[in-house]
Amino acid sequence: MAFGPDFQGFVDWPSLALQFPSVSGSPHAAGPRTVFINHEPPPDATAFPVGTIIVKRTEADGQLFARAKRGGDYNASGAVGWEWFELTTSASGAVAIKWRGFGPPLGEAYGGDPAAGCNACHKLAVDNDYVLTPGLTLASPDGGAPPPGGDVDAAVETGGDDAASD
Repeated sequence: MAFGPDFQGFVDWPSLALQFPSVSGSPHAAGPRTVFINHEPPPDATAFPVGTIIVKRTEADGQLFARAKRGGDYNASGAVGWEWFELTTSASGAVAIKWRGFGPPLGEAYGGDPAAGCNACHKLAVDNDYVLTPGLTLASPDGGAPPPGGDVDAAVETGGDDAASD
């Protein structure tokens, strides 16, 4: 399980700056976004290890969404093994959890869309352990090359905010 302290300093984690617009129908703001990952999976991994945390910051509105790999049967009817979060930051930069669970609570807007959730879109990436981010692509379950879109080593940069500004 992830708690508030687990997200502190995420801007210093390996990051990936994405310049493409959001996927059509996505509840996230369009435009650049930065994805941070607390640790990269092994090169031959077909799933992200338990304890993996991925944070996504949309540049247009500064929203922070995250996921933590809990493993097991958690979220069994959605992105299996993953818990979803919306994060906030204080003026001092401290990170806090706004909500957590299988998706946003009733009445809470996800990316500005009160009817949206996390699982519906991320279930489209079941073959990549429910991760849609280009560049965070795992090895193929059949032992072949990673699916199109690149691999983690080629796409993830280290250096926090400096890497995100490229």
